[in-house]
Amino acid sequence: MEGEDEDHEFLFNTSADQSFNKHERVIIHIDIDCFYAQVEMILNPSLRGKPLGIKQKNIVVTCNYEARALGVEKLMTIKSALEKCPSLILANGEDLKKYREMSEKIYQVLQSYSLFVEKLGFDENFIDVTHKVVKCPEVPQVITGHTFQDSDGICACGCTERLAQGSFIAQKMRDRLRDELGITSCAGIAFNKLLAKLIGTTHKPNQQTTLLSTSSLSLIKSLKHPRNIPGIGSAINRKLEALGIDTIEKLQSAEIFKLTEALGAKIANQIQQLSFGIDNSHVKITDRPKSIGAEDGFTPIRSEVEVQKKLTCLLDRVLELVEKDGRKPSQLKLTVRKLHPSSHSVRESRQTTIEYATETGSSTHQGPGGEKQKVKLMTTLKNLFEKIIDCDVSWQVTLLGISFSGFPSSNSASPVKNSINKYFHLKASSSRSEEPQPPAKRGRFDESVLQELPPDIRQEVLQDMQNQLPSSDAQKPTDFNCPKGIDPLVFYELPMEIREELLAEERMKKQTIKRKPNNLLQYFRKAS
Repeated sequence: MEGEDEDHEFLFNTSADQSFNKHERVIIHIDIDCFYAQVEMILNPSLRGKPLGIKQKNIVVTCNYEARALGVEKLMTIKSALEKCPSLILANGEDLKKYREMSEKIYQVLQSYSLFVEKLGFDENFIDVTHKVVKCPEVPQVITGHTFQDSDGICACGCTERLAQGSFIAQKMRDRLRDELGITSCAGIAFNKLLAKLIGTTHKPNQQTTLLSTSSLSLIKSLKHPRNIPGIGSAINRKLEALGIDTIEKLQSAEIFKLTEALGAKIANQIQQLSFGIDNSHVKITDRPKSIGAEDGFTPIRSEVEVQKKLTCLLDRVLELVEKDGRKPSQLKLTVRKLHPSSHSVRESRQTTIEYATETGSSTHQGPGGEKQKVKLMTTLKNLFEKIIDCDVSWQVTLLGISFSGFPSSNSASPVKNSINKYFHLKASSSRSEEPQPPAKRGRFDESVLQELPPDIRQEVLQDMQNQLPSSDAQKPTDFNCPKGIDPLVFYELPMEIREELLAEERMKKQTIKRKPNNLLQYFRKAS
């Protein structure tokens, strides 16, 4: 997402996989031009051609190209931006609803071209079109758009032809985004995610660039500094600089044991492989979020009345998102950032189980039933707030956040939106009974579709299906070692913190010869 800069934002899994080194994949990276600003200009066409900045609090989080030409930059303070460009028009970008909706529309367009679409924030997507370029004689064998450098060498594996087909598909995607949504974008086409993301930035805006395998090292070296490699954030970069590593070449030639001492074996291997343009990570299908929420930061408030007003507005926003999502949450969490007398702030959260009811044919938070539920949720939030803040003493808060989680798993009769299952799930015959079937008999998968996919992609799809088996399925892999005497099915459904507590107490029990029975453990024990 625009403006984000975290070490973990784009850290790749570069586990060894020789098939990737043959350049078999065709990956497209789509990056929407000045996304927030484009959405504002679509909603208000009178803004087109004028310098436009999107503000959140006192920061210009992004701006259009007219503003950039006049010196405005991302993450610039509003004061500095107006000094650079007095004619700058500022649009309030604190309500993310319109951006979220456009991002979802973009995702749906891209997913019509490939099953494998991975979102990276609101404005970036990876698309694996490997299966689309196999045996496509009707696609021109010339590269559409720009090519990075003129390469004399030709790779013997045939990746040049595959990437040319990928560039044609990328152009079709971008044309459709423009024609249907009014959105312009840039694209990078390469044989892995890292290189596709990097090459897409070389020609902007509204253009696309293809990177041939024979030019991949040239692209990486052109970055000069390790900090320019996605996945190497400021924290990792500081450790590299402490080792005297301040160029790509030095990172490539660094002794691995020195990197391991400073960063750990996993990160050391990852970033050194990235420095050679090696990225074996898959494009993972973006699934529905595990939590839905919103936060609001503000100048310090000191009264419960002000807190209630803020929470009411936040709850309305989040309930609207939950309603649109369509799933029923079972957990409610409140996050509070409180200001201490020493002027430093601390975030603290509390969550609880809730009974969330929806009325057929009505909004989740409108009408008599919805209002009753909203009052109940507000009471719950008030109780959570009082667990975080002692209202009998002086206090100040500068942020409130509400989120719902604990959504049901995707093992329902109808495949979940954005789930890999929906692409292979056969519709039930209209003559069949509408009565729900047991999980093991709910629908089938179209094997003919699977057989059309290349072997490595077919294996990835099958693995995705395996991961989405219901937790009651005997084949479901277990992420934790279940404590002895506890029903694994119950244990699997517990919140993370409860699992960790049970496991910790189980370890303590093994270390003690005599120990009183633990009440929490006893509660979840199997019935004899």
